[in-house]
Amino acid sequence: MSIQKLMFVELEFPNGWVRVHTGIGNRTYNGNSYQGIGALGKIGAVKENAGESANRITLSLVINDATLINEVMGLDPIGNDCMIHLVDLDVNRQISTGHLIFDGEMVDFQLKKGKPALINVICSDWMERWASPANNVRCTDAAQQALYPGDQFFNQVEVLAGAPISSVPVGTGGRGSEPRDGRGHGR
Repeated sequence: MSIQKLMFVELEFPNGWVRVHTGIGNRTYNGNSYQGIGALGKIGAVKENAGESANRITLSLVINDATLINEVMGLDPIGNDCMIHLVDLDVNRQISTGHLIFDGEMVDFQLKKGKPALINVICSDWMERWASPANNVRCTDAAQQALYPGDQFFNQVEVLAGAPISSVPVGTGGRGSEPRDGRGHGR
């Protein structure tokens, strides 16, 4: 029987994972340690959407530590993973079950300075990524020049098209004149 529910949040930052929960104290869930942030953190409404539009959720954290604010300012977590679990506690306040209720990526990161400072992380589910146009690689000289100005790769295409693939005799496996034992192995 569940007497309390907590939200456990995992955010992948460039310098490592941040794992927090809406209770207080440290808790271990799925083999990872989560720091309780209590009333300092807020999670926006998690909505069920059966349609084809993306679901977004806002995670907020109040910060009173100036050194933490300076550290956070240099991070860019956009595109990294974000997961939210709904976890049940039993009558002994131990974790009994947990369910992944949101799996997506961070799409916006805002730091509002003040006393106290506020961090807002906006996460979106996989539908937003699927709705984005594909970034296909184009194999053209113009695309190559955009990536590597001055590159001469495509100037060699006509030369390579008329040349043999290899100057090594067929059937030698690239070992030149090394004797073979009949099973395809060198002696």
